[in-house]
Amino acid sequence: MMKAINSPDDNGAVMGNWSNDFGGGTAPTKWMGSQKILQEYYTTKNPVKYGQCWVFSGVLTTVCRALGIPCRPVTNYSSAHDTQGSLTVDCFIDAEGKVMEEMNNDSIWNYHVWNEVWMSRPDLTPECGGWQAIDATPQELSEDAYRCGPASVAAVKKGEVMRPYDSRFVFAEVNADKVFWRYNGPVQPLKLIRTDMYG
Repeated sequence: MMKAINSPDDNGAVMGNWSNDFGGGTAPTKWMGSQKILQEYYTTKNPVKYGQCWVFSGVLTTVCRALGIPCRPVTNYSSAHDTQGSLTVDCFIDAEGKVMEEMNNDSIWNYHVWNEVWMSRPDLTPECGGWQAIDATPQELSEDAYRCGPASVAAVKKGEVMRPYDSRFVFAEVNADKVFWRYNGPVQPLKLIRTDMYG
C-alpha cells in the first residue's frame, strides 16, 4: 500500500521534495486535501509534485479508508530518525568538540506524520493485532522498498523491537535518546559524553 503512495518504487501517487524549490509542482503546504492529488495522479498516471510526510499520510489515509481499511494519521513530535538501528540518535564529536557532520546520519525531526491501520495479525501473535504503524514517506528502504511497517503498535509500546516489519525503526522514532560520543580516531574506543532523553 505504501509503495502505491510514494514515487521512488512504483511511480506512486506523490513525489517527495524536502527542498525549498517546488518549481514544476505544488508546495506541500499548499495542498488542502487528497482529492486533487489523487485526481491528478489518475489523469496523468505520473507522481504528483510535491509532498512531505503529512501529504503522504493524508493520501494514504484517504486510500485506505476508500478501501474500507480503518486508518488514522499520527503525528510524532521530536521524531527520531535512527539510520543504524541502534535505537538511539548518535551524534559524534571530535577531540576539539566540533560536531562531525560526516559521521552523523541520525537526526531528530521537528515532527513526523505517519499512519496507523487497524488489522488482525495472524502472522504474529494475537496480541499484536489492532493498530499497525505504516509510513508511506520515502525515508528508508525496508525490504528493498521505500516503506515502513506494518509494525504492531502494541508490540512497539511494549518495546518488542525484534518483531518484524520495522518495529525497531518505529520504536526508535518515538523512544530514541540522543547520545553524544567523542570520536578519537578509528582505533580508539568511543567515549560517551552525555545522553539527552527524549522518549
